[in-house]
Amino acid sequence: MSTQKKIFPFWQYLAPKYWLTWFGLGLLRTSILLPQSALVFLGKILGTLSYYLAPQQRKIALANITACFPELNKYEQVKLVRASMNSVGTTVFETALSWWGDKTRLHNLYRVEGLENLQRAKATGKPVLLLGGHYTTLDISGNFLEEILPELCPTYKAAHNRLFHAIMMHSRERVYRKLIPSKDMRTIIRTLKNGGIVWYAPDQDFGRDGSVFAPFLGVQTATLTITARLAKLADAIVIPYSSRRQPDGKSYVIHIDPALENFPSNDEVADATLINQALARNIKLAPEQYLWVHRRFKTRPIGEAQFYPLRRDKRLKRYSLTLALLSLPAIAYTAWMAWQHRDWQYWRERIGLKQSITLKHNKQIWIHAASVGEVNAVRPLVELITGKYPDISIYFTTATPTGQINARNKLPENVECHYLPIDWWHAVKPFISTIKPECALIVETEIWPNLYEACHAEGVPIVIINGRLSSRTLTTNLWLHSLYCKTMENVNTVLARSEDDAKGFTSINLPEDKIKVIGNIKFAAVAESCSASVNIGRPYVLAASTRDNEEKLIVKTWLKQDRNNHLLVIVPRHPRRLSGILKDLAVFEITIAIRSKNEPVTDQTQIYIADTFGELPAFIAGSQFVIMGGSFVNKGGQNIIEVARQGKAVIFGSHMKNFTDEAQLFLHHHAGIQAQTETELDDTINLLLNDKQKTESLGNNGLMLIQHNNDIAQRYLTELEHLSLCFK
Repeated sequence: MSTQKKIFPFWQYLAPKYWLTWFGLGLLRTSILLPQSALVFLGKILGTLSYYLAPQQRKIALANITACFPELNKYEQVKLVRASMNSVGTTVFETALSWWGDKTRLHNLYRVEGLENLQRAKATGKPVLLLGGHYTTLDISGNFLEEILPELCPTYKAAHNRLFHAIMMHSRERVYRKLIPSKDMRTIIRTLKNGGIVWYAPDQDFGRDGSVFAPFLGVQTATLTITARLAKLADAIVIPYSSRRQPDGKSYVIHIDPALENFPSNDEVADATLINQALARNIKLAPEQYLWVHRRFKTRPIGEAQFYPLRRDKRLKRYSLTLALLSLPAIAYTAWMAWQHRDWQYWRERIGLKQSITLKHNKQIWIHAASVGEVNAVRPLVELITGKYPDISIYFTTATPTGQINARNKLPENVECHYLPIDWWHAVKPFISTIKPECALIVETEIWPNLYEACHAEGVPIVIINGRLSSRTLTTNLWLHSLYCKTMENVNTVLARSEDDAKGFTSINLPEDKIKVIGNIKFAAVAESCSASVNIGRPYVLAASTRDNEEKLIVKTWLKQDRNNHLLVIVPRHPRRLSGILKDLAVFEITIAIRSKNEPVTDQTQIYIADTFGELPAFIAGSQFVIMGGSFVNKGGQNIIEVARQGKAVIFGSHMKNFTDEAQLFLHHHAGIQAQTETELDDTINLLLNDKQKTESLGNNGLMLIQHNNDIAQRYLTELEHLSLCFK
């Protein structure tokens, strides 16, 4: 105990933001003038008010007590909740008594059980770690312990309110020799080795880091392993202790258990279990006097739903509010898309009105692929899963009608295909609750904050496969970056395409131990047979997946060539842009045929626009070589792997930021040519039109590159099996 009386620096806390705290502390300071019976009475009144006015704490306490005491009926559980909140109310006034009360008054309020256990441990000459818990008598029992253990050094956790924390520290420093921050392991160990007795309470949930799951009153609980490490490093004896208020509310018992035997061992789970058993025994002496209002079970084993209602982060609240403000335009756009594609299932499921499920098996995996490219990429993995695990159902979602059509046509028949709801909380929460998957496999870059939060709430582990992040995601504004960081807290594992992609995920706060580089799953489609080629009666060069303003640039270059009867076929990324494309090309006064209108290709046709869905692979297969769109304007490029799969040469532009790794790989293996400027595009088209050997060499190199990676889907499945999240 400190012998020098310190003056509290009240002048540092005179700002208006502290006035309410001062008022509350003043009332507490005055309350110690009342007799003990009056404090107990006031505590019960405060506890009763808290029961009705603090519903969140009441629900937390009920969830904890229901899980820990399943043998009690509902009435008994509620009764215990009320008693525990009354105990918390009494704690408020006991804390005032411990901070400002007269020591003579406190001296007559307690008795000690098991003091011989402590004396026996001290007699060994070894350090003593006093294993406490978050009992509601915690503060006042500390004063009692200090009388019998002057060398006692408690650990503490800082309070959020600066004034309250300062008062707490000032008051406790008057009682104890030294106070140690609970995370200051070096000071704890040094204090133990110097002969101090350290009070430490490990019964708080600090997440998975530094914890193992061990049973606590029948519930698997994230339990700190630091207690065993402290005991080992300091060669300390660990003695559990508890304190409880007597039924009359006017006196207290300090209960000291025998030292833990065979502790620590070399088994972290066994050590954590032993600690939890000791805490459970002491809690059962007076279960209403444990602090049930704290979220002891907030970290759950992978696959288990959350114990408590989620505390929505302010970033998520702001994000949800933004989405809510955009609801009407989103609903209108979704209805328009549904009408365009004559697919009203798209409208219903996207806005969260209906989500049906036909469970074929007890276990189900949910896979989400945004659109056509992602569906094609993950298809070989889906086929491997359905072939190897016929007892597992796959619930497959997309976000676009074209992706949905592709999924229904190409995926195995036993895969159930639906649409993913828009990321409204009221839509995604019921969606996850309805399908209840064993795990979620998200393809590539689909990061939806509310969806990931809903998965976390339901205990659904999230694995991002073929993980990549666009440069736009990585260079976004500070608020969105912060939101992405928050969202990634709910991700269990990222299986990334490349080392660069892995670094991208670490930049948005995903720990490195949650990331593993597997490779680009889009190479897996080599297992498919080559697509049947489209025959339009003339040899052609294909401009694939073109974007706004790109057709004009490519056609301008094309018309400069000695084409030798070759035709230019344009397959736009978005076929509905046909009218805009025709308007752009009108300046050239050329003959154009349009596939959707069944217009024939004649000897006079110069440009053929294939504005249809699902035919791109077939057009690639029939082409002489491919000019990849999305790369000559600032759109980030398109997937060039599909071209190599068909053994075709590919030309791509300078804008490949979303496919940087693929572009570098193709250039390194001489499987494609990058045209940085319009002049280079002109020269390259001319080269490939006139050098058949060069064109074939590029195509063959691309095909060899694909074949070298043809086991990529199996590598993904092997890693998923190793993770034991989906295939338990």
